Amino acid sequence: MLLLVLEGGGMRAGFVAGALMALMDKRLTCFDAALAVSASVPTLAYFAAGQREDMEEVWRNELNTPKLVCYRNIPTAPFSASVKRPILDIDYLVYEVFRQRFPLNLDAVFANRMSCHFAAARVPECDLRLFDPRAGDIYTLFKACLAVPGCYPDAVPMDMGHYVDGGMAHPLPVRAMLRQGFDRALVILSKPFDSVCYPNNLLERALFWRYFRKYDWMTAKICEAGRAYTEELSFLRALIAQDPHGALVISPKTMPPARFITRDRNKINRTIDMGYRAVEALEAPIRRFMTGHGTMRG
Repeated sequence: MLLLVLEGGGMRAGFVAGALMALMDKRLTCFDAALAVSASVPTLAYFAAGQREDMEEVWRNELNTPKLVCYRNIPTAPFSASVKRPILDIDYLVYEVFRQRFPLNLDAVFANRMSCHFAAARVPECDLRLFDPRAGDIYTLFKACLAVPGCYPDAVPMDMGHYVDGGMAHPLPVRAMLRQGFDRALVILSKPFDSVCYPNNLLERALFWRYFRKYDWMTAKICEAGRAYTEELSFLRALIAQDPHGALVISPKTMPPARFITRDRNKINRTIDMGYRAVEALEAPIRRFMTGHGTMRG
């Protein structure tokens, strides 16, 4: 049973999108299940639907606009509770870009033999939940999975609860899926495999301030998520060392040009191209791994 796992990371997840485009072009799409976190959730949905052109159009031409990345709202974001003044306008992205301009072919998603799982974090507990796209309105699910505290100033009501970006609870929950019977995982990271999860800087703490005030335990939860990410990387190394290999990791060798938030089209496109080239360089090992004949780390 072969699992695909996609890390998020804001605009940095353009690396993941580029890698998926390359997998689609090379017809390397036969997975039994897939899990995506944060910015990679809609990307996985387009991958499952076979909408490769729409995925590329969104990533290359729709994410570098001031309609989405609202720098003008940074000074007031820590103090404003209004969803009309976010740093990342998730409502615009979900309802105008994803639903109206590049609508998802849900029939194709549901017909795909690959089951999809989208990560969200329930608040106030900050517990990780994995959602099936059939569970409800997929655009509401997108919104919940993309609602980064501080950048989007509210949790999203859904499934008898309120949810935010799943990366707040766990940025890379590989083991949560492997416990369900999968024996191999192809994991696409959005930063180098040897990266360290650092504590939040002053700007991030300022952006999260309203959440810290409302949920005084959230700082500790975010630190726990950082530790969990580091432990998950160690777990992946152990899987790679197995014989036969239990994991293949595709990751950038250096930090992608596009960081968490940017409107720089050139940086976003270079990040996408970096992901595409990473798959091209590893095409033969990926094919061997997907047929059960070995792997290596990218």
